[in-house]
Amino acid sequence: MAKPGMGQPPVSDGGFQGWIAVLTLLVRNMIWIGITKGLGVMLPTLQDQLASDTWVLGWIAAMVITVSGIIAPFSGILNRRFGVGYVIMACGIMIGVAPIVGSFVETAAQLAVVYILAGVGLEVSCVVAKEAVGRRFTKNYATASGIGRTGYSIGLFVFAPLVQLLLDTYGWRGSMMLIGGICLHFAMCGALLVTSNQDKPQSTEYQRISDQESNSQTNQTNLAHRCSELRESLLWNFDLRLLVNARFWALALLMCCTIFADDMWIIYFVSQAQSNGFSTEDAGLFVAVGGVGSLVAKVCQGPLTDRGVISSWSLTGTFIIIGSATYCATPWLTSYWAMMVSASMVLFCGGLITCQTDVLIKLILGVELLSGAFAWMALLTSTLAFTMGFFPGLLYDLTGSYTVSFTMVGVVQALPIVPLALLRYFHDSAK
Repeated sequence: MAKPGMGQPPVSDGGFQGWIAVLTLLVRNMIWIGITKGLGVMLPTLQDQLASDTWVLGWIAAMVITVSGIIAPFSGILNRRFGVGYVIMACGIMIGVAPIVGSFVETAAQLAVVYILAGVGLEVSCVVAKEAVGRRFTKNYATASGIGRTGYSIGLFVFAPLVQLLLDTYGWRGSMMLIGGICLHFAMCGALLVTSNQDKPQSTEYQRISDQESNSQTNQTNLAHRCSELRESLLWNFDLRLLVNARFWALALLMCCTIFADDMWIIYFVSQAQSNGFSTEDAGLFVAVGGVGSLVAKVCQGPLTDRGVISSWSLTGTFIIIGSATYCATPWLTSYWAMMVSASMVLFCGGLITCQTDVLIKLILGVELLSGAFAWMALLTSTLAFTMGFFPGLLYDLTGSYTVSFTMVGVVQALPIVPLALLRYFHDSAK
């Protein structure tokens, strides 16, 4: 019996299709920062204009992540049914339309509803693009994944000052409309993938069902057979077997905690810097410089692990500890240069850990489970963001300081260190 995805064999050297997939992932990650950082930079303005509390607007940004995670498990099915190119094109349109419509809202509730559309497009495109990169690279997967993830860093470097400039020039409504126009360009990446994937083989998942049907013509009216067939289809299409895999849960904790910490920093850092006495322009510059640190981490980590200079295990564990300590120290910093170093170190650690987590997922679970692993981790990450994303803002509203908020984020970042050590122990023992 063929397994899902077996009709799309991995390509070790990437090739033209592989680098187009890397470009798609890079642009998608830039767009993600444009959406979330746009809300972060505009947070004080939106709070005044929409007469809303800090935690409500922070929760809206977290809700974008939540909705995207809920739809993530369907990404693999959409990819097999329509192909990566058409899925990316549709996602690009959805992502671009959301901020344009959001520029006309009058309340925070309306803004939340509009941004649901962006959340769906962002996560489906992420899972599809990451799975495409994972299938096309083997020896240089860490490098390819790192290049794709540099979109986050480039986005921070570009969008933080750009959104501030647009906000000062056109106001928050004009800024949202222009951000939407920029995001619409993502659809062009899908068009490139349609061109480069015209010869894409059909998924054998549907052939597998067809084979079952042809081999059991006499049982089509049997209710038990139909239920069994439905169960098998759900099991393979949604990769449900991952949910009973302890290794998956260890990797999921690593991914969820890192992404949650990064997202909370992106959402609340500008406000935190302002509460420490820095101007909005200073905070935007801190983020931009931090984006450079993240960019360096993502570019350098690939050759280090692909060439065997250092293992993914050691690299990941070291920077989990460093990143956690930096989160906890950030609220206490009042020096201009100390804040700049802090921003650089936070994003350096986060960028490196997320890239290496992708490598560990492929190493531990295998290429055939990439799509399912990315999708279910997105759901878990979004659930964490939805249930806890408002909490740093609420702590600020209650205490008047971000000290407790960022300390909590630092603790969350440190949680995966023990599961990571156990995962390495059992993986090495199994060799």
